[in-house]
Amino acid sequence: MLDRTWVVVRRISAAWIGAAVVAGAITASSPAGAQEVEPAAAEEPARRDFPALFVGYQTEPAMDYGGRVVASAHDAVAGSFARIGDIGARHPGLAPVWEFPTAAALLLVQHEVLGHGARAREFGLSPSYGFGLDFSGSTGTERPPRDHTELALLPAGGAEADGVMAHRLLLDALGPDGIDGAQLPLVMMAKLDLTVYVATAPRPRPGNDEGDFTHEYRNGNDVAIYLAGRQAARLGAPAATVWDGVYEPDFDERRLDDDWKQARDAALWNLLDPSLGAAMVGYFRRHVLHGEARVQAPALRLGESARLSLGTRAALGPEEITRFLDLQAALPWAVVDVYLRDLDSGVDRSWGYGAAVHAARIGPVRISLGGDAWEEPRGTAGAGESRWNAVAEGEWRSERWGIALKVGSKSAGFFPGLPIDEGTYAGAGVIVDW
Repeated sequence: MLDRTWVVVRRISAAWIGAAVVAGAITASSPAGAQEVEPAAAEEPARRDFPALFVGYQTEPAMDYGGRVVASAHDAVAGSFARIGDIGARHPGLAPVWEFPTAAALLLVQHEVLGHGARAREFGLSPSYGFGLDFSGSTGTERPPRDHTELALLPAGGAEADGVMAHRLLLDALGPDGIDGAQLPLVMMAKLDLTVYVATAPRPRPGNDEGDFTHEYRNGNDVAIYLAGRQAARLGAPAATVWDGVYEPDFDERRLDDDWKQARDAALWNLLDPSLGAAMVGYFRRHVLHGEARVQAPALRLGESARLSLGTRAALGPEEITRFLDLQAALPWAVVDVYLRDLDSGVDRSWGYGAAVHAARIGPVRISLGGDAWEEPRGTAGAGESRWNAVAEGEWRSERWGIALKVGSKSAGFFPGLPIDEGTYAGAGVIVDW
């Protein structure tokens, strides 16, 4: 066994350029079948010299508060570029020139350190990282995963962390203050990360040439590793054989191909997200074309003060693939999100649901509450068992600084961004307005 197991390599490819072009094209028309409501400009907070900085800590895997740190760092870097010769104010149409590359660079940190690395730290595998000037990144571990749960979550953790960050920021974008427009390229790239990775995973077929499934899994394709690991669990092969690249996939097993198709269905579901399309409409129309610093995502008006949006997302679990359908209501005092999701093990499908109140305003305090419940499908270790999660978060802000506290508790089982084991998790952060 290698002292340092091989790395999960990630490269930002030309797919992001295509995604940016698609997002730009959205500005020409509203989403099909929907009557778009153009919101008023987001309520501007007190004038700041620089975007607010968030520095925080969260028990592993620190995907949520870690994502807030990354988004804050993106704001700071993009804001620095915008202030060179005051180009951001004088020529807002050039903002994508620095905001998209900045997003690509910071997304590497979220994906590697707070995705793969977060799961590795949770499991005590001592991760290390490498980054290249060509927007490449890698995560290595001193020890291989001990079981198949760890093996599945390690390669899936990168896209998992990106999805967790994107979900929070899209909820922020619906709120009355909106979000800093510079963050939206980061949101788009993070949201589409799972889709891009699944699209680059070849169909399981015999062969070990470049581009074949076996070659890709042995050379760091996250989704190929994930699929090979799930098959190894079914066939009783040790998790370390997959992580060390010596496992030989069984291409006669039908489930391997079925899992690949299921991952592609989830990737397409993740891509077709109306809330992301609406947010990028706001980015190009308000931030790029009109130079507004903050952007509130367009949504469908419901009555005098409520706006409605739909969201889709997906995640790769250790024994199942799950898809979410979110219904989000932007109210004057908070964003309310309710969702339904399926959990497909390849043998059976079960269901889950949840609700959250995001950033409810009570004076200078913002309160967020959330609850989740689901049943494990047949074909998993906890088949038929009910699982749950509950979380509360508070944030207090003054004119120049603030604090954020988060605490939650959950049962054993997979939920995106949370510990796999039963127990309590927590986070704390400081917010500084420069």
